[in-house]
Amino acid sequence: MKKTIIFTLLILFALGASAQRKRRVKTPPPPTPEELAEMARQENYERKLQVTERVTFIDSILLKKEEVMDMLYLGNENGSVASYAKFFNVKEKDTSEKDTLDCALFCSQLGDKIIYAQPDTAAVLHLYASEMIGQKWCEPVLLPGLEDTVSHNYPFMLADGTTLYYASKSEEGLGGYDIYMTRWDSDTQRFFKPENIGMPFNSAANDYLYLVDEFNQLGWFVTDRGQGGDTVCVYCFIPNETRRIYDTSTMGRDTLVALANINSIRDTWTDQERVKDALNRLDILRTRSKKSAQSQFHFIVNDRITYTNLSQFRNEESRKLANKWLKLVDERNKASEQLEELRKQYSVSRPEKKAELAASILALEQKYEKLIADVRSMEKEIRIFEQR
Repeated sequence: MKKTIIFTLLILFALGASAQRKRRVKTPPPPTPEELAEMARQENYERKLQVTERVTFIDSILLKKEEVMDMLYLGNENGSVASYAKFFNVKEKDTSEKDTLDCALFCSQLGDKIIYAQPDTAAVLHLYASEMIGQKWCEPVLLPGLEDTVSHNYPFMLADGTTLYYASKSEEGLGGYDIYMTRWDSDTQRFFKPENIGMPFNSAANDYLYLVDEFNQLGWFVTDRGQGGDTVCVYCFIPNETRRIYDTSTMGRDTLVALANINSIRDTWTDQERVKDALNRLDILRTRSKKSAQSQFHFIVNDRITYTNLSQFRNEESRKLANKWLKLVDERNKASEQLEELRKQYSVSRPEKKAELAASILALEQKYEKLIADVRSMEKEIRIFEQR
């Protein structure tokens, strides 16, 4: 009897101890703010990945970020883009605001309206608009509907005058700058809530500038994904009339990720005839741009006057210098193209060939930097003659 009681007590004790051990099992700690943020980023990425737009890319080129504005073959009917510093002739020594030098500007076809970025006291960039009244730009106005606490930059307005594309560091994005689109609401006199245009145009890197030439049915966008330093990649694509997305049921995730990342532009060539036609349009636009480089250009005399033709120069000496300046600009552009070609060769060369190419690239970079300095020096000299 005693043995039975003792055995029963031992069983009860063991069960109690086991229950206590179960009660002492700790629940996992709640996710940290960093972990929650990473989970949100992953969910955002997967959501946007599933609706990646089906876009045909026809060309790409690597450039220094500072060269991009001068190398976009945008038809004159679409307006123009430039750096704020170049448009208003702001030099680095003239401003203590480094962010001002990184601001982009869009100018309408008629040259009477501009949209541009400027930093506030906290170095957050905002988009402003201004109109030319007489021979003077009126007081800039903060774009209504875009009064955010995150940086906006790189504006571009479609020819309809209501559709605006720009880059933003919004938390809704995939990382860095993402490209957004909004439209002007004439009823409320404000822009509608902006929409992230998604992949493949946006990524975890910085996706800066989105342009559409509706007249030539070509588009460009600029990104630093997969690049280092101040190098960016400029992609040329065929704009879709309506947004089309990939059928995710017919492809694996790796294929979809590669298309979203634009790992290969040839992978987007599903319609060879359409690609051929677009490449022909691009070649015509490039040829037209090169031919007009000597006769038509943008030379900023001051913050109110910009020349686009040699005949506009009033001083004979400055006109002669302008001819030399155009030749220097052409030489600078050719050096940039040669550098791009050498860098491409370097990226696919064997180690023994890379040493030889590295020396050539270094020499050409030095020549290119000197050409940039010579162009700027001559621009200053021309302005002195022209403003006498």
